[in-house]
Amino acid sequence: MKKGIKNILTFLILVISLNSCCVGAKEDYLGNNIYLSEYDNVDRRILYQTESCATSGVEIVPMTVLEIGNNDKWIVAKTGYGKNQKEESFFKFWVIKNDYESLPDAETVKRNTTEFENRQDFDNFLTENKIELELNKID
Repeated sequence: MKKGIKNILTFLILVISLNSCCVGAKEDYLGNNIYLSEYDNVDRRILYQTESCATSGVEIVPMTVLEIGNNDKWIVAKTGYGKNQKEESFFKFWVIKNDYESLPDAETVKRNTTEFENRQDFDNFLTENKIELELNKID
């Protein structure tokens, strides 16, 4: 009897553990159904998902996100082809509105996402809109 109960408890713990985490993916919730999803050091992007650990989502910022900053009003990100690239042409910068009256859908988030081809335009936009966020490298 004890062995049967032990096996059942072990099985339940395993099922609960698998349900409560993303197997093979790391996710950071950024607010408003927006997630930084990381599958490996190359496939790291910002997605709109209706729930954590969803098997699919709407891509807001393509891979590979190298740096990110966020608060309850904004998300800022830097993407590129690789961490060791030095040329400015390898990078893009992004600003995503993260402050809505109600929970937005994916299309609303996409419409409120701005892409910049260079750091100067990105920095000017941050200054003009009084966005005081810094980009932090992702390990």
